[in-house]
Amino acid sequence: MGPVAPGGEAVHPPTREPTPSADPPVSPEASPADGAIAHAASTLSRELAGDARFASVEVVEGNRVIVRWHGPVDSKLRDLLAQFPNVDVSVEAATCSPGKLRDFASELLASDPGVNIASVSPDGSHLTLTLDESVRETADVASLERRYSEAVGCPVKVQFGDIVPAQG
Repeated sequence: MGPVAPGGEAVHPPTREPTPSADPPVSPEASPADGAIAHAASTLSRELAGDARFASVEVVEGNRVIVRWHGPVDSKLRDLLAQFPNVDVSVEAATCSPGKLRDFASELLASDPGVNIASVSPDGSHLTLTLDESVRETADVASLERRYSEAVGCPVKVQFGDIVPAQG
C-alpha cells in the first residue's frame, strides 16, 4: 500500500497525464489556418531577407499576408509565393528601394555620430533617422530632411532621441 493521509485515505501522487474529457481540446487563440499563415510569413521573411527589393512581410487581420516589394515581381518571389497556395498572400509596391535606404542608413550610422538610429519604414516609403538630443538646438530639421532625402532619392524623416541602455 502507498502513502496514507492523516485521515486514513490513500495518497496518490500527481499525474502528468491530461484529464480525459468528452470534448476535444479547443484553442481560442489559433486555428489551423493561423499556423499556415505564420509559416508562410516566417518563410517569406527568412527567404527574402537581404534582398534589396524586400521591405517587409505583414500579417493582416490574422488571415492574410502582405509582402512589400520594390519593383516588378520576379521569378524568385513568384516561386516563393507559389509554395503557399492555400494562404492569401499579396504583393504591395514599396515606393523606395529598401536596399538603397538600408545602405544609406548604414553609411550615416558609421559616419555621423549625431545619428543614433536609422530605420526603413515597413512599407518601404521612407527612412526615419533619430538624431541625438545634443544636436536638437543647432539642427534645422527641414533642411536636414531635404538634404538627406536628396542624397538617397527617397523621403527621409528626422526626429530626436537619445539611446537609453536597457535596464536589467
